[in-house]
Amino acid sequence: MNFELRQLEAFVAVAEELHFGRAAARLHVAQPALSQQILRLEAALGADLLVRQRRRTALSEAGRLFLVEARRTLDQARVARTVAERAQRGELGRLRIGYTPTASSQQFLHILGGFQRDAPEVDLSLAELPIGAIAEPLRGDAVDVAFVVTLGEFDCVWLGDDVALRQLSREAFVAALPADHRLAGKPEIDLADLAAESFAFLARDLCPHWYDMVLEVCRQAGFTPRPVHEAGSVGTQLTLAAAGVGVALVQESARLLRADGIAYLPIRQPVPQVTSGVAWRADDPSPVLRRFRAALATEPGTRKAPRSC
Repeated sequence: MNFELRQLEAFVAVAEELHFGRAAARLHVAQPALSQQILRLEAALGADLLVRQRRRTALSEAGRLFLVEARRTLDQARVARTVAERAQRGELGRLRIGYTPTASSQQFLHILGGFQRDAPEVDLSLAELPIGAIAEPLRGDAVDVAFVVTLGEFDCVWLGDDVALRQLSREAFVAALPADHRLAGKPEIDLADLAAESFAFLARDLCPHWYDMVLEVCRQAGFTPRPVHEAGSVGTQLTLAAAGVGVALVQESARLLRADGIAYLPIRQPVPQVTSGVAWRADDPSPVLRRFRAALATEPGTRKAPRSC
């Protein structure tokens, strides 16, 4: 059985008009062409759908039953076409988003919420990424978009030509101390004020670059942190700080992760900044990703990251 949608459309028009001339005018085709489409459809089905008489056209029993299914098929075809068109515009589909907790700044939340409002029928899935992950989750096809962070500039992290990145924001480090710490009431502190404290660092195996740079910042302030408690996430760092186990150096947006039991104090001397960005596979043809990138490009303050490495 081999027939075309246009033959179904021709049949439905004739079945509803019960007149070849009116059906041809409705479809904007010549009447002989319309008659040929109906004949080809009947030949494909092996059934007479119409009873052709000299002065009238009527549906056969097979035609009456076939009309119900023909209408249903045409309706479903229109649905399928609409789905395809919307998918091509990026209105339907899925977007797998990876993020590090340190990228959960107000801008990240604003971008995520704005895209969901713009494309409410796109299936968004979120997966937490290790803080040291930049391009690996994209290359491994674990996510389509990665909200990532680095300490310093992204031009110090080799992404490769297969990964595109747009910088979102930069923020300073602050010291996270227990709310009842002796320094908690100060407007800002020197890092040297923390020389006698235990520290909660992100574990070095998560991101050696991050760990080593924070350690170097402390050394430049005149001390080497001892002892150091290693944490698996920024949230764990904050838990250790709130418990008085160790102070932590975290970015300002960490306030969103935890506010209770913590005092966040600016650091007086210059320290490396935390840079947030969003990355994706440069050759990914996904219409949903294209729509996401278009929305991202309109966000104030975002820019392409320098690529000098």
